[in-house]
Amino acid sequence: MKRTLTAALSTLAVLTAAPLAMAQKAEFGQQGQFILSADRLVPFFSFDDVSQAALQGGGNAAIKSITNTHSSTSLSILYGGMANPDEQFFTAPRVGFDYVVIPNVTIGGSIVAVFSLGGSDKTETDFTNGQTQTNSTAHDTVTGFGLAPRAGYVLPITEMLSLWLRGGFSYYIASDKPPTNNNTTESITINQLSLDLEPQLVLTAIPHVGFTAGLDVDIPLTGGISENLTQGGTSETISGHSSIFYLGVVLGMLAHF
Repeated sequence: MKRTLTAALSTLAVLTAAPLAMAQKAEFGQQGQFILSADRLVPFFSFDDVSQAALQGGGNAAIKSITNTHSSTSLSILYGGMANPDEQFFTAPRVGFDYVVIPNVTIGGSIVAVFSLGGSDKTETDFTNGQTQTNSTAHDTVTGFGLAPRAGYVLPITEMLSLWLRGGFSYYIASDKPPTNNNTTESITINQLSLDLEPQLVLTAIPHVGFTAGLDVDIPLTGGISENLTQGGTSETISGHSSIFYLGVVLGMLAHF
């Protein structure tokens, strides 16, 4: 009787422990999963290198072209961005959608939208004679949109840790419109097609929820910058090349269903 009871208890323990062990194993990357992610949620480290044509109306016949280049680096604990607002789409958080078509293989992409609603700066000067002078300056209006299709492979490392190797292409377009001044309307548009590499470590310590940390590299393939200037009834458009390289160490989150 004692042996029978011991055997029954042992069988019950095995049957109970098996589902628990399976539940503790990482389920991330199973076929049929839908993955919703918040990518580049925290751009901990960001570096960009920009090369753009200087747009010159009219121009000097002796000058073939002028190219401006600059680079910038930033560190941020929560959220940060590059100095140039036209480059914010590289560091702005975006929403990712991916699907596991076969075990560990994903296809999907991410979208990003950046926009400002404008604003103004005001300087008020009080004079000793009692008069007051107020000067106001409006801010630029910046809008941007990006689409980044990608494919990936989930490489399990431990029960809760995986390496999600992702890569694809991205297309971004941004517009910067300074306020109208003396009946002059100006609009600067930047676009770029890039090769994206996004290897991410995924920690799934909570069921169906993961935290990501990794690299994001945007390698420019082609791009351009254009300026449209309208004054009175005359409109002029000038265009040139643009190239923005971005490297970031980023943190994010995801949920899989």
